Formats: sequence, C-alpha cells, structure tokens
Amino acid sequence: MERSEDSPLVSWSAPQCWFTIEYSPRVLDDIRLAVVDAFFSVPRGGVEIGGILLGDFQKKRLRITGYAPVECEHAFGPSFTLSDHDQERLAELLGRRSLPGRQAVGWYHSHTRSEIFFSDADLEIHRRFFPEPWQTALVLRPHTFQPTRAGFFFREAAPSLPPSPLSLLLPPPGSIRGEASYGEFALQPLPLRPGDMGEAVADAAPAPEPRRKAAVSDAVPQNPLSPGSGPAPESPASAESPRPETQGKGPRRRRKVLLAIGACLAAVFLAYGALDIVWLQADLKAQTERAKRAEKSLADARNELKIEREKSAARADTGK
Repeated sequence: MERSEDSPLVSWSAPQCWFTIEYSPRVLDDIRLAVVDAFFSVPRGGVEIGGILLGDFQKKRLRITGYAPVECEHAFGPSFTLSDHDQERLAELLGRRSLPGRQAVGWYHSHTRSEIFFSDADLEIHRRFFPEPWQTALVLRPHTFQPTRAGFFFREAAPSLPPSPLSLLLPPPGSIRGEASYGEFALQPLPLRPGDMGEAVADAAPAPEPRRKAAVSDAVPQNPLSPGSGPAPESPASAESPRPETQGKGPRRRRKVLLAIGACLAAVFLAYGALDIVWLQADLKAQTERAKRAEKSLADARNELKIEREKSAARADTGK
C-alpha cells in the first residue's frame, strides 16, 4: 500500500547536509501514527516498523511526498532487523514503478528501545538498498507521554577545503554520522481530516432501509355513503421524518479510544507501582526477620560462651 499527499511541504536543513529536505507533514504524521500503533501493540516497547520514503530529487532538493510500508516478519525479535525473506520483499518493492514521476528517496524505521541513531545494521540496509548519495533515512522514536521525535541521516559531501593536515581529521566524503542526527525534531499530531474516519463510519453505521409505507386505504377507511369522497390527505405529523445522518461520530470515537488507551496505560502503571511496593515490603520484612534470627543466634552464642567460661572457672577453683 502506497500513500501520498499533496499538502504544503515543510523544509528541513542542516549545515552538514549538502541538500535540502522537504517533506509533507501529513505523510510524516501517517508514519508517526503507524509507529505509535506498533509501539503500543506489544508490552515493554512494542515492535519496530519501517518502510520506503517516496518523492523526487531535483536541484539539491529532496522532496518526501509519500511512503510505502515494508513488512517485517521480525524473525530476530521486535527490532526492525530484516531477514533474507524481508530483504527480498524490500528489493521487490523498490523495483516497482507504480507511480509515475515518483521514486524511492530513502527509507524510515522506528527505534522503540533506543535513542535516535544509525546502527551498523541500519547502515548496511542503507548502503545495499539506497546507494544514491542523496537518498536519506528517517529514524523515529515514539514515547508514551511525549511527542514522537525524529531525525534524518544522510551522506555528507566532501568539504571544499585546500589540502592541509586538518583535512585528514574530517570524515571521508559519503560517510554517515550515525551517533545522532544533526537536527532532531518533534512530530506533533496533526488535526484529523474530515475524511479520515469516513469509511469507518460508513461501515459501522449503514444507511437504514426505507420502511414500506402503508396503503392509504388501510390507514384511512373510506365512507361508503359519500360517493365522491376520496382518501384523506396524509397529515404532516404522520409523515415519516428522515433520520439525520451520523455526523462527527469518527472523531468522537477516536477520542474515546484514545481516552480508553490512556486509562488502560494509567491502570497498568499504577498496577506496576503497587506490585513494586508489595515486593519492597516483602523484601524488607524478609530482611528484618533475617536480622532478628542473626541477632538471636549471636545472643545464644554469647550465652554459651559465658556458660563455658563459668564452668572453666569452677573447675579451676575445684582443682585448687
């Protein structure tokens, strides 16, 4: 499934980046939602996901206007580590040309148990499947109570400096700084669009079938003594009023779901805190009991030693 947006683009740049990155806020917000959903799908960090960034690159301007998720079977755990089968599907997805004028400008993936950085496994994927010097990578870090943070990683260009011993200390051209992104930024949630929940509302509340109107002759009997009498006109009160269409049900339902998720998370954290208190109390009680037993054992040993000394003194007096 490929998603694209034509919304106004937001520009990102860094002094170390030799080109400008422009991205659609709606595209990154869709990616953020998918990352957060995967983050809460499994306890203790969720699963990491990834995909391809779509757009174009012209005149030192890289534009991100779409994305395509990449399925990961997570054969090595919850992290986004691609197996051989996953890499085959990624190569197949990169070989498609379903959207004219669109190309893979990079890729994205999430880190749910570490900070924003470019690991050796990430670097291997980038070198193998995204070898162009302008192709970039986006790493997202979701959080439970804070906005999702993101950072771009790119190949740095060779600095235009005259040959000198200082140039030996600079990174080689085409290298990627993996310790951290040059400019992390927060992805604030965007307001819902009117059509985001339209399909869900249509599926959840189908249009009711029109009720069959009763025949006029059944509802109002005619008077046989009045030869010219016809059926009485249907009163406005008896006319069936149309049911108003459901409006605004999608955003309200989404807010209810988010509130329910927040309440569940709060309950989980409270339960964890209560368990920690119980464990600490049990541990403290066990340590107190061990200390009492040790103190009693020491007192018994002192009494036995005192008795032995008294017996020795008594035997010595008897010998004299």
